Amino acid sequence: MLIGLMTWLCTLYYWTWFIWPFVFVFSLGLGIADHAKNENASGGGLIWAAISLLIILAGVTGPAFM
Repeated sequence: MLIGLMTWLCTLYYWTWFIWPFVFVFSLGLGIADHAKNENASGGGLIWAAISLLIILAGVTGPAFM
């Protein structure tokens, strides 16, 4: 089941590879800045950074699953 998810994320990455590095960098910066300003920040930017990093890593390691 998880291999199927990684394969799907790999395919998503191959079609949209040019978006994910920018999403990762901007959301990581936004999340860090939000936490620096406010102790009770929601962490939405950091969650988006984690999801985009997952998609990037699935795209890099995806050919090993196929």
